[in-house]
Amino acid sequence: MVSVSPEGYPHPALISSIVAKDKKTIMWGQFSQGLSKEYIKNDKKTGFLVLSADMYWWTGKAVHTGSTVKGEDFEYYNNKPMFRYNSYFGIGAVHYENVVDASVGQKLPIPKILTGLLKSKCASLFAGKKDGESILPDLGVELAKGLTNPKFISYVDKDGFPRIFPALQGAPVGRDKIIFSLSLYPELLKEIPKGVKAAVYLCNSESLTSLLLQGEWTGIKSYGAVKGAVFKIEKVYNSMVPIGRYIYPHTELKSVFGLK
Repeated sequence: MVSVSPEGYPHPALISSIVAKDKKTIMWGQFSQGLSKEYIKNDKKTGFLVLSADMYWWTGKAVHTGSTVKGEDFEYYNNKPMFRYNSYFGIGAVHYENVVDASVGQKLPIPKILTGLLKSKCASLFAGKKDGESILPDLGVELAKGLTNPKFISYVDKDGFPRIFPALQGAPVGRDKIIFSLSLYPELLKEIPKGVKAAVYLCNSESLTSLLLQGEWTGIKSYGAVKGAVFKIEKVYNSMVPIGRYIYPHTELKSVFGLK
């Protein structure tokens, strides 16, 4: 699910509990409190992407219509085994979204992903200095380099709705950029306006680790013999529990109960 921050950045969040309530409504259970749940209070326009176990994906736009902490849907989530050994905290709230539009399901083309990743790595040699600003932590570099780690690009469309789609061909350029060749979904990459505020969501589905990167989409041009686009990282958000917060730019943590 993708919300929009007050600064205009898309803010993707991993939702493992999304369900189609009916043909016009999706719902999801809230496990933890992060900024995305705050952002949807002020801007109801959201985007979503669903990725199935057999590698099919759907994406679309939706409007957040509210939440509940009781009732049939709340009981449904808290009584439903969703993870191995049922070892997780209960659902704190159920959120509802009215679907505005949705794409047809597509299967991720593994050969194009592998080709695209190779081309992105080649293009990274021409995309800037490797010793740029050290923004990405070690985990971010590991997630960005991982061959099988999912990556997703998001941006806010002209109508104010955030868009999101897979971009597994991305490769890091040092610790301050990620480059994407056009081998995977070039028509979607070309729709992103140059200079727009964008986001890249990195994750590892096995270790359940993730990071959200926000920054600028620089537009498509040639890097050596490869056409692609560079995403310049400006912010890094820790999207993992227990505390979702920005870890770059660095902020001083406030003391609790007057402790120093």
